[in-house]
Amino acid sequence: MSKKTAAVLIVLILVVTAVAIYFYYQPQIDAVLPELTSGQPAQTDHAEEQTTVPAEYEEYYAKNNDFVGWIKIDGTTVDYPVLQAEDDSYYLHRNFEKEYEGRGSIYMASDCNAETLDTNTVIYGHNWLDTTMFSQLVKYSDFDFYKEHPVIEFNTRYEMHKWKIFAVFITTATASEDNGYVFNFVYPHMGGVNYEGYMAELQKRSLYDTGVDVNENDKFLTLSTCTREVDTDDYRADCRIVIVARMVRDGESASVDTSAATENVNPKYPQIWYDKYGLVNPYKDDALWYPKENDPEQASSTANEAA
Repeated sequence: MSKKTAAVLIVLILVVTAVAIYFYYQPQIDAVLPELTSGQPAQTDHAEEQTTVPAEYEEYYAKNNDFVGWIKIDGTTVDYPVLQAEDDSYYLHRNFEKEYEGRGSIYMASDCNAETLDTNTVIYGHNWLDTTMFSQLVKYSDFDFYKEHPVIEFNTRYEMHKWKIFAVFITTATASEDNGYVFNFVYPHMGGVNYEGYMAELQKRSLYDTGVDVNENDKFLTLSTCTREVDTDDYRADCRIVIVARMVRDGESASVDTSAATENVNPKYPQIWYDKYGLVNPYKDDALWYPKENDPEQASSTANEAA
């Protein structure tokens, strides 16, 4: 065998060996490569979230100028446009086309700012005891349901946002059902002088300690609908189930570790709830908290329009 032939043979052997090594180790290389590339961490779910407002939002707005955004809760039937009128009763029984419809629409409180979002943005919807509108929100009184659906997506026409639920409670819109008091959870300006009092009320009332941290720089989203769990055979209560979430912060993952959540063993209910179950209300002598006006021109809201 000539030296030239031997050299060619050696080269071929090296090439074949290199190819074999490549295919043998490639799966292991692929598995660790994302952690090594350019010193960058692997992408999180948060990095993959949609941040661009869908083009169809402008199409909805062109059809109805009252369109302010979209609300969705994964794993539920809550997936609707959100409307806003000058009169909170307008969309109680009107659909997106502004035609009469008993089920109404999902709508934002008239005194909330749909563009900049207030400290507390309030959204209403009917409970028809089925799967439409906000009917499924009543399931949040079940701890397991909360753990399976801890995040709300509410996007405006201007920005995309997700919100982490940190409180769920039962209250009433009629003062006579709670010793002459109505908890004004729908007031839009819950920051500043109102923050500590508002958070203290939520802490006492919430059915769960979700483990989601909250601070006075956060913006809140409040969803309200009727609940029938306080009704009796001869009386229909004017009670609400309310879900409060805070906006996911810049750079924060939208995921929630619900394994850290616990149930509140003694949440604060309206008096009518204790009456129904024959229990003593341990909060009956609580001081009555009312939000203070941050804006002299801003009229105080009430919970009476909650659908």
